[in-house]
Parts: sequence; structure tokens; C-alpha cells
Amino acid sequence: MGLTTLIIIAALVIVAVVYFYLRVYRRPKEVELELPYTQGLAYLLEGEIDKAREKFHEAIRKDSENLQAYLKLGAILRQKGQAVAAIKVHQSLTVRPDLKQTQKIEIFKELAQDFEQAGALKRAAETTDQILQLDGNHLWALSFGTRLAEKLQDWAKAFHLTRKLDAIENRKDTERLALYRVEEGRALMDRGRGKEGRVKCREALRLDRSCAYAYLTLAKSYIKEKREEDAVKELKNLMDVSPEKAYLAYELLENLYFNLGRFGEIERLYREIISTWPQDLHAAKALARLLEKKGDVNGALKVCSEALERHPDDLWTRRFMIRALVDADRIEEIGPLVIEVLDRVLIEQPRYTCSHCGYNTSEPLWRCPKCSSLASFDV
Repeated sequence: MGLTTLIIIAALVIVAVVYFYLRVYRRPKEVELELPYTQGLAYLLEGEIDKAREKFHEAIRKDSENLQAYLKLGAILRQKGQAVAAIKVHQSLTVRPDLKQTQKIEIFKELAQDFEQAGALKRAAETTDQILQLDGNHLWALSFGTRLAEKLQDWAKAFHLTRKLDAIENRKDTERLALYRVEEGRALMDRGRGKEGRVKCREALRLDRSCAYAYLTLAKSYIKEKREEDAVKELKNLMDVSPEKAYLAYELLENLYFNLGRFGEIERLYREIISTWPQDLHAAKALARLLEKKGDVNGALKVCSEALERHPDDLWTRRFMIRALVDADRIEEIGPLVIEVLDRVLIEQPRYTCSHCGYNTSEPLWRCPKCSSLASFDV
């Protein structure tokens, strides 16, 4: 027998021994250890939460190194409303030596959610920051951290995290970024730092020129400092830049013009808006209210009638006309308006709604055509 043949035989013997060890001796042990965890996952998928918890407990008792079993057990405790117990389970994992970066992130992710449910928002935010220290581009941590920053009213941090998330996802959520800047400004104004707060609002407008919240916040800041003309200027800027949002400025403008002794200007302004932006029902309503206050009932009714030509289904305008006529002792004129309102409010044909999915129909049904539920209509 040659040397080569002996080497081949020896190699085959070694392979056989290794195979026996892995498949016959060692494998059953591993299977035995992994079985409770696998069963727990199966129960979890089936929605059998209590059974899953028992299996994860069993997996931990058999193998205290089973990190995933601990993570799943803690998540179940949190799901069951036992946030403090979940924190204890997950915190116990943080002291383990030789944890990989991915494992640390998994632990911190669960722990952050535990803290949030327990109402410890600052601890949740700090834990989320630990994830970002390990992976600055972690999408879940950036998104979750933003939500926590909003809850904590940490607008600067929310701005920073959102901008980073936008960069990673190649998007520009300038509208939200602008709102964060306005909130920063409002916080400064509340602390008596109006000038600094207005700087933040200007930054917001550079991000989103149509940010109505910024213009309104600027106007209110100027009103607080008795700078009515500056407030009017900001409100007019809003109306010029975003005509569809102009209605947000009307009440403030009326008060400002009244205080400035220029109340007559507001009527002209409303008429200009209606002329250039006929679909602005808010301007028509505001003008009608203004004219009625001045005692010009006919003028108010005319504005309302013209508004109804463009918005024939608007009930508020008809209700206003009825009240204006009643207040002016012109009861005999309200009949047609009342009938119009009733025709729009009261539907002669009955409607049936599925109690399961909300499907609505005029036909009495016993099986929903949308969700197939039986006896879900009140017929």
C-alpha cells in the first residue's frame, strides 16, 4: 500500500469522525437548544403571545447566551404593557462582553421603545442617540429619534435628524423643516427673545416661502411688541405668497385695522381678494360678516348670493343668510333658504353602512360587496 493511499484513507477517517461529531453527537444538542426558541417564533407568528413568551423563557433557561430569545421576550413584555419588566430584560443585555455592533443596535432599539412606552422620553432619546453613535445613518433611529424630539419639543434636534434623513433618502421635506424652525422661533419668543425668534421664522421662510405658520408667528410677535404696521405687512405677505391660505390672516387683520383706525380698509381688501381669487369662500364669508356688523344686511346678502353661485352646496352661507334675515326682522324671506338647507341636509332615500368596513349604499344588503361580511348592515 503506497503512501498516497494511506494519506487518502487517513483523510477519509478524519472526515468521518468530524461528520459523526457534527451530525450525530453535537447537532442534537444544538437542535435541542434551538427548539424552544423556534417554537416561540412560530407562536409569535400565529399571534399566540403568551405561549411564545413561555417558549422564550424556556429557551433562556436552556441557553442563557441566546440573545435573540431575550430580545423577543422583552418585546413581548412591552407589547403586554409591562414596559418596566421589558427594560430590565433588555438592560441586562447591555453589560454583556464582546457584543457585536449589530447586536448592540438591536438591544438599544428595543430599549428605546421600552423607555418610550414607560414615558421616559429623555431616556428613550438618549438610547436612540447611542444607536446613531454606532451607525449615524441608521434609518430607524433617525426616524424614531425625530418622533421623540417632537414629543420633547426639541425642535433643533428634530430639524437636524430630519435633514439627515432627507439626505440619506434623497428627498427634501422643506415644509416640515420650516415648521421646526418656526417652533424654535416660538419657543424663543415665549422666553421674551422676540428678535431671535423672528430670525428663526425668517430661516423657515427661506426653506418654505409659503409657510403660513411663519408669517402668522411673525405677525403675532410684532403685535406683542405693539408693532401693528409690521404685523400687517407680514399678513399681507402671506396673502400675496399663498392666496389659498389668506383666510388664516383675516381675523388678525380685522383686529389690526380696527386698532389702527383703518377699519374701512378691510372691506376694500376683502373685495379685492374676491375679485382676484373668486374661489376664496373664506373672503366672502368674512366680508358678509363685516357688512352685517355694519348694518348693511342687503350688502351682506348680496355677497352671500354671489358666493353661492360659485359654491352652491355651502350650508354655512345659507345659515348666515337666514340668521341675518331673522335679526333684521325679515322672517318672510327665509322660506326658500330654509328649504334649500333642508334639501341638502335631509336625504329622503335611506342609506345603509357596513359596520365592519364602512361601505355605504342606498340599497338594503345582507352581504357587504366590499368586505363580504354578513348581516353587517342595519336592515
